[in-house]
Amino acid sequence: MYFNSKGDVVYKETGVDIRKNICHRCHNRDKKLFYEFYSELYGRDVKYCLNCIGLGRVDSMSPLKGTETRRKSEQCDYELNFELTDIQKEASKKVVSAIRNKHHLLLHAVTGAGKTEIIFEGIKFARAHGLNVAVVSPRIDVVKEVHLRLGDAFRKSRIDLMFAGVKVKFEHHFTVCTVHQLYNFHDHFDCIIVDEYDAFPLADDKHLLGAIDKAGTVDGNIIIMTATPTRKMVSYVGEGNVFQIARRYHGHDLTVPVIHYGNVNKEVRRKRLNGKLKRLLDDITAADRRVLVFFPEIKMMYDAYPLILKYFGEAETVYSGDEARYSKVERMRAGGIKILLTTTILERGVTFKNLDVIVVHTEYFPSDTLIQICGRVGRKPQDPTGNVHFITLYNTHHIQKTVRTINAFNKGRSVI
Repeated sequence: MYFNSKGDVVYKETGVDIRKNICHRCHNRDKKLFYEFYSELYGRDVKYCLNCIGLGRVDSMSPLKGTETRRKSEQCDYELNFELTDIQKEASKKVVSAIRNKHHLLLHAVTGAGKTEIIFEGIKFARAHGLNVAVVSPRIDVVKEVHLRLGDAFRKSRIDLMFAGVKVKFEHHFTVCTVHQLYNFHDHFDCIIVDEYDAFPLADDKHLLGAIDKAGTVDGNIIIMTATPTRKMVSYVGEGNVFQIARRYHGHDLTVPVIHYGNVNKEVRRKRLNGKLKRLLDDITAADRRVLVFFPEIKMMYDAYPLILKYFGEAETVYSGDEARYSKVERMRAGGIKILLTTTILERGVTFKNLDVIVVHTEYFPSDTLIQICGRVGRKPQDPTGNVHFITLYNTHHIQKTVRTINAFNKGRSVI
């Protein structure tokens, strides 16, 4: 079922149970995530859910309506302008097998392994058998990138695209959306493919994790794709349902970060640009390469911005609340920006040519984030390595774990 105000089926007489504090759309039961007010119109108290308010209000007075799930098979052919590697072909067969046999799968692949292309055959199989498919991610950036790549491959298919403020809807047979949008579905998708399962805010949000299960059919399957799996993910899919790709599709090693020691923020507060950071930026720009400079805090990034502008003449900043965020990413992709200062919003889901990375005050970052950041470089066969620099006050456990994990991947060893 797909919930919508114009639906012809009443799923629940009211969207919110005012006495039991239950939202029937997102299954929220947290009392703090409801708001109650007295309505002059109804002459009684009305309670609505704050957890899924971004999708439209669900309250204790209005019925929760929906449209029954319909299934339709289609010949879902795709075009791929390169041949999958042997390990990608093997992974693709695992995806098809998981969908055919209705079991979960964890696809543990290094960043830049070509995960999106690996799911193509599985999607084709599912749609040929009339199965509803969703490809989801917690990040809008990832959803937009995946939709573009799927649309370019499945040119004759109608692919729904849904994220905050954007709805391109057909029949919800083949959908790309953020995880939040799954609140609108119940027992609908036979296969849900989750890209970046460990990304914020999904990993620690029980409501979003529940949305995935609620949107899926009872005998459907979930395919998790990530470069940084946890034991909890392995337990969810089952020990025998994990497939690892330890190398990128172009065959080159992941870049091992170079560690530098320095206190960038201390010098920024004194209105000076750290010498190590300046020399790295000098070398990168002189080589006509682009660079992402990651900061642990927005304030630190903005304090450093005018100092970098002073020396290099041009640079941009981006963070999650930046209204021009997507246009800046496109300008960076097109080569219009050489130095982009960023928070962890760009740790995943973006690919740029000729890119190097600098992480400022690396001691603040957890290892899973650092692994994703390192994965931004060397994603293209034309520039398969790239450079990663960590500037840190001291060598933390997370930095050491990042280096160990990347080295293990490069040697083909399991890191779970």
